[in-house]
Amino acid sequence: MKRLVTGIAMAAALSMPIAPLQAQDAKVYKTSGPWAMDYGEDYCRLAGTFSDGEDEVALAMERIQPGPTLRLVLIGNGIKLFRRATEVGYRFLPSGADRSAVTLRSDTADGQQYLNLGPTTLADIPAPAPGSPPAPPPPYTRDGEKAVAKGITGLLLDGGVTKPVRIDTGSLDAAIGALQTCTDELVAYWGLDAEAHKTLSRPVFPAEKTSGWVAADTIPFSDFAKLSGGQNEVRLMVDKTGKPTSCHIHWPALSQSVNDKICKSLMEKARFTPALDQSGEAIDSYWTTSVFFLLPPPG
Repeated sequence: MKRLVTGIAMAAALSMPIAPLQAQDAKVYKTSGPWAMDYGEDYCRLAGTFSDGEDEVALAMERIQPGPTLRLVLIGNGIKLFRRATEVGYRFLPSGADRSAVTLRSDTADGQQYLNLGPTTLADIPAPAPGSPPAPPPPYTRDGEKAVAKGITGLLLDGGVTKPVRIDTGSLDAAIGALQTCTDELVAYWGLDAEAHKTLSRPVFPAEKTSGWVAADTIPFSDFAKLSGGQNEVRLMVDKTGKPTSCHIHWPALSQSVNDKICKSLMEKARFTPALDQSGEAIDSYWTTSVFFLLPPPG
């Protein structure tokens, strides 16, 4: 049962700068309704509907915890992909860096195209200098994310599509603020101290290497593709001693029996250094990861 579904009316500023040359012929979708927040038991989903006068496209931003990562999902038949497209190129407007996502396409029950662009962040991640390893991203702050969101006015899809698509969202600072609030409420819904989690001096982290916490033969090789796009993320609730107390799967893509095996193994093997609040006291918290990081190294 979902906690609540509500609408959030937020005016979308639709004025856009002149489109770059590669997007001059784009199909342009403008807002056709308010953003709506879906408060799930293990996710927050903020969605808006946009129209080009003929077709409609829904854009959703989804989170399973506080922090910078969100999943972008587009629903609608107005976005046409090349038949053999393996990646979708996109960027945030007006001046975001080019990005790409593996093409994860399916159909909804009513026949609409469901396009999952996978986990990403609003802020661009700077490319490393030639010959240098990638630098860690800057520390996440709520105000910093809202500042980035305020400067975003749309989304452009220009790779893997037969015709570029521009979605004029308007400034996203109010939308991201609502998503941040929802994920705080999500943490409280799990029975944790949401206020303390805003100022942790240390999050939960594994007390040992995680590879091998799940046996290699737990997941059939044919199912590995189902783990893309942020699907089947694992969340362990971790008490103040570092012991996992329960296991949950977000956006399950594997069978129930396989996920039961994953959780059983983690409850037996996983051990953590507990989270600390701002004053350095250990508190109950949580830890999330992809199943990929729980399997033994290849070979």
